[in-house]
Amino acid sequence: MKHSQPPIPTRSDERPLSLWDFIRWAALLTLGVTAVTLVIAAVQCYFEVWAIGAALWFLTVLAVWIGTLTVGCLVMIPVGIWRLNKRLARKGAGRTIPQGQLWDRWMDGPEHLRP
Repeated sequence: MKHSQPPIPTRSDERPLSLWDFIRWAALLTLGVTAVTLVIAAVQCYFEVWAIGAALWFLTVLAVWIGTLTVGCLVMIPVGIWRLNKRLARKGAGRTIPQGQLWDRWMDGPEHLRP
């Protein structure tokens, strides 16, 4: 009986790009902006610095998240369409035996062995 082999990935060390990669990047940028803002505000002990720092922090974080999600969505829409087309093309391929007939293991049983 012929045993089917699983497809061999061409690049096993890389995982596919997803929207979560962009979200992680924005979260790291948010942590960096927060740390820098807190350090600057802690060095300057004036209330005005804290107020301006909070406003700048909010605007910077808002810009980072809006920019990251916009770019992420613009990148992921074509990637999603490409993956969907690839998946649909893979499902459409029928299984054939060397004689060229369509063969379904569930309905027709295992392939015939050639002598």
